[in-house]
Amino acid sequence: MNSKNLYDILGVSNTASEDEIKKAYKKLAIKYHPDRQGGKSDKEKQEAEEKFKEIGAAYAILSDPQKRQRYDAYGTVDEDMMAGTGFDIGDLFKHMMGGFMGGGFEDIFGNRRGFRQEYPQQAKSIQVNIPLSIEQIFTGYSHEIEYDIDYRCSQCHGIGGSSVETCPHCHGTGMITRTQQSGFGIIQHQSPCPYCNGTGKIIKNKCSKCNGTGVIRGKKKCKVEFRPGVGNEEYKVYQGYGNEGKDSRTQNGNLIAVPVYNFDENKYKITDRGVYELIDVPYYTCILGGELKHKLPNGKEVTVKIPEYSKDGTQVVLKGEGIKISGSYSNGNYIFIIKPKMPTYIKAEEKELLKKIKDFNK
Repeated sequence: MNSKNLYDILGVSNTASEDEIKKAYKKLAIKYHPDRQGGKSDKEKQEAEEKFKEIGAAYAILSDPQKRQRYDAYGTVDEDMMAGTGFDIGDLFKHMMGGFMGGGFEDIFGNRRGFRQEYPQQAKSIQVNIPLSIEQIFTGYSHEIEYDIDYRCSQCHGIGGSSVETCPHCHGTGMITRTQQSGFGIIQHQSPCPYCNGTGKIIKNKCSKCNGTGVIRGKKKCKVEFRPGVGNEEYKVYQGYGNEGKDSRTQNGNLIAVPVYNFDENKYKITDRGVYELIDVPYYTCILGGELKHKLPNGKEVTVKIPEYSKDGTQVVLKGEGIKISGSYSNGNYIFIIKPKMPTYIKAEEKELLKKIKDFNK
């Protein structure tokens, strides 16, 4: 059967290495994973889910050297090719993400969609966005934060009540399996049972303290640290600082601390080339040239040498005064972008001088 180009789905070329394909899949899978679609419309969530399945199916073939060779030769995907992969979205994702960020994808998001039951269960993780000022990006961030988590109910010990029965809908597995026909063939997709919330149990008499949920909402603290020059959304995972497991078999979830750049984007910009800052320079200094004293976000005072005849957008580079980008051994550059500053008012003497200059250039 004909299908979309698998390389285009992952955003790589047909000469991409195994490592490049794996990295592309990781990035897209995190972006389109159902657990990352909070706040979006039902249509957007459905589109993300379909995209998630699509990139998973593409990776199932391109990560297998023999199947990739066959795909490269014929340019199509057939049902035999998919059947040969034993393709299941959850199992594939668990296998590919094993060891990522100190654990599988389950370790990051607490998601067990499609995972086989022999994998240890884990409570859902919590994502906390940490807004960083331009100063904190330069100097680093180290603070104890407080956030809400679910604690195991002390009254029912996480069970949710008494008179517990096996869920008749999932037969105690906690998972519901759906079969779908896609451009890649028949795909099985597993999700937590909506009738028992993935527990496999139905509670007859609900706990009065937690109303049958098995958890109580509470506060938790964790010291979060980001290195100087941390990238936007370059998250860190704090193992076990997420929601508490409902029983001894369920591991605590993780805390995902996400640094989010929070500065005036009309004044500052951070790229792979360096840190840019827009600075106002008096018009006469732009014409004549000169020096300005200026304080960088890390508190260091520097001298900015303004060239003669500087115009709007002229750049002045201070080498090595920027931030250390991830993977680099040295600081990047700090780049000033000049914006000529026109006065809103000038004294009479200044006005007379300007008139003389004007007359001189007639």
